[in-house]
Amino acid sequence: MGSESYNEGRQFTLVVGSDSLIGKALMAHLNRAGSRVLGTTRRYEQVDDIHLYLDLAKNVNDWQCPFPVKVAVVCAGVTNLDMCRHNPIASASTNVEGLSALVKNLVNSGAFVIYLSTNQVFDGTVPYRKTDDPLSPITEYGRQKAEAELRISAFADSVAIVRLTKVLGPNHMLFSAWAGAMQKGEAIQPFADMVIAPIPLSCVVSVIRLLADRRLSGIFHVSGERDISYAEAAFLGAELLGADSCLIQPVNASQSGHYTEVVPAHTTLNIDSLRFALGIEPPDVRWTVKMAYMKPSTLVGIDKMLFYTRF
Repeated sequence: MGSESYNEGRQFTLVVGSDSLIGKALMAHLNRAGSRVLGTTRRYEQVDDIHLYLDLAKNVNDWQCPFPVKVAVVCAGVTNLDMCRHNPIASASTNVEGLSALVKNLVNSGAFVIYLSTNQVFDGTVPYRKTDDPLSPITEYGRQKAEAELRISAFADSVAIVRLTKVLGPNHMLFSAWAGAMQKGEAIQPFADMVIAPIPLSCVVSVIRLLADRRLSGIFHVSGERDISYAEAAFLGAELLGADSCLIQPVNASQSGHYTEVVPAHTTLNIDSLRFALGIEPPDVRWTVKMAYMKPSTLVGIDKMLFYTRF
């Protein structure tokens, strides 16, 4: 027993894609907590003692972490919708083929794997999709994530799939750009027909940490409690910043010429699995949006776990 505890204490948490928004925040959180953590990057210039080189677009069938891994969190992938649509074969080589091969290797080595997925595995026609609802992606990115889920789910108790809605962290480019424009008296054109159910980055990190600590398998949803349109988020920003609401000139994404995907009516996910398993849920979406404008560092939650205890 003593030997097992000793060996377990020498195992690492592996963050695949440690230079992504979530990966970077998770690495920082685990380092502050004193955990033994390693990250992966496909950028050679970022490789060091705790960041290993790994490119999912290349053959990873034989890739093995040089250190023992207890839990691996997969944050890497091609997430740009346009890139996936215009380069479906290349993006799928990363998001499906490379990723599923990596997960197989990790599970076979004894690691518990947490895979980060998206609400885009659903078509957005129905709000509050449940974890066991049939997958119905309508974008190439969503189709790739759905296929990856199907392959990964074969490992049953060795994996957890975490579907996320829009994650807001510090220095969110869109809200920062809007705030800067409104403060200069410049007009902005947010989409009136496109919605998000935003969640703070800190909440995502906290959920991952709890699932990793408990090695809870299954599918979990992390979602804001309702959808908010980008136009509504812009008007809220104007109110907070004391800007003239006349500067906000909403347009429809489908008519803007800047967005070519199908616009989903809903992005919310049912979070009962999160409530029942962990007793938590993300903050109100208006709070999350307010912090994105007024105090974006709060969304990282360096010292606090930003969710509400339900039980």
